[in-house]
Amino acid sequence: MNKAKTSKSPVVGVVCELNPLHNGHVYLLSEAKRLAGDEGLVVCVMSGKSTQRGECAIASPFVRGRMALCGGADLVVELPFPWSSGSAEAFADAGVHILAALGADHLIFGSECGDMTLLSKGAELMGAVDFSETYAALCRQGKGTAAAYTETIRRLADTRGWKLPEGFPSSNDLLGLAYLSAIRRLSVSMCAHTVKRLGQDFRDELLTDVSYPSATALRRLIHEAADDPVCLAAVLKDTMPDEALEILLQEIAENTAPTDDTPLWAYYHTYFRLYHPATAEVTAEVGGGLASHLHKCALAADTPAAFMKEAETKQYTRARLRRSLLFAVTGVTDTDLHIMPAYTRLLAANERGRTYLKARRKCEDPTFSVVTKPADAPEGRQRFLDEQMDRLFTLCLPTPKEAGWLVRQGAYIKP
Repeated sequence: MNKAKTSKSPVVGVVCELNPLHNGHVYLLSEAKRLAGDEGLVVCVMSGKSTQRGECAIASPFVRGRMALCGGADLVVELPFPWSSGSAEAFADAGVHILAALGADHLIFGSECGDMTLLSKGAELMGAVDFSETYAALCRQGKGTAAAYTETIRRLADTRGWKLPEGFPSSNDLLGLAYLSAIRRLSVSMCAHTVKRLGQDFRDELLTDVSYPSATALRRLIHEAADDPVCLAAVLKDTMPDEALEILLQEIAENTAPTDDTPLWAYYHTYFRLYHPATAEVTAEVGGGLASHLHKCALAADTPAAFMKEAETKQYTRARLRRSLLFAVTGVTDTDLHIMPAYTRLLAANERGRTYLKARRKCEDPTFSVVTKPADAPEGRQRFLDEQMDRLFTLCLPTPKEAGWLVRQGAYIKP
């Protein structure tokens, strides 16, 4: 996978969603720039149209890529669907794969613990022979996937006499463990670094710290105040760079943000009312009884909203459910998630990023490419699934667009 570098300067990679960019991301990117040095490069592999929660990103990948440049990135490429909505393992594998193909020799990520020694120990446990068996047993007992991962790691640590801190691993710790496992599993030469997350928990729904806000709280405010641009500008002030906020506000003014997944609920409800259990054999992330659960909920619920509410349980969290629903209606299989991306799309770049990418093409891996225009993407399964996601994303815009609207969008090159 790793090719000879076109530059001796460090190339530091970040796998991210930036949904939307905020000061916490800017802090991570500033640490990436510090690691890269004056001559190095910061590359973001950013989720495209969908996120790990199985929802549409709040704005198009091209808009969020442009915002990423305001935060300190030099080059922004896409983490494509379906990997962008996959489990931590699929998300991390695809992100590391793309970074390696682009010549990154460092990966930096945020974590609650901020401790690489602790994370390395956790990753070692994830690679243990008894991990899968213990994890599967906990899932069969009704544990949600994230909770099962956490408990498995802690149980295995106990059997080895390792004392782990209370609360470890938390959400971003788990993603960090997935990155470390991906580096090992894909056999790439990449040094990993972590930065301790600051400020609000990313799941907090109320904005209480503009210095390091919660992305969930920002999305909530954007949806609530989208019709009042003056109010929205006031409440979002100081949560992100001014230039990034201007880009987002302009997109909202043009009715191309924020997205709203509610139009998809009727489709999900109908799909699972007519669902045939045999389909669960190939559809990603609907095994273990989830397909039957969704089918029963769809038959019993009288409205799409009731279906979405009834389907959510302690075992089947909102994020897990929405990923599964999205994969079901787009036809994503387990195989799709285990085959690595054949290409990525350029979303945004400054002059340093553009120069690096141009030089990089001279030694580009023939099995992987960077597409500068969406319409030029290679034919195949990845493009088919990407186009499926395009068709859903454009229905979720404030003013829905035709299915091919995103294909006509282009990367932003900062002068």
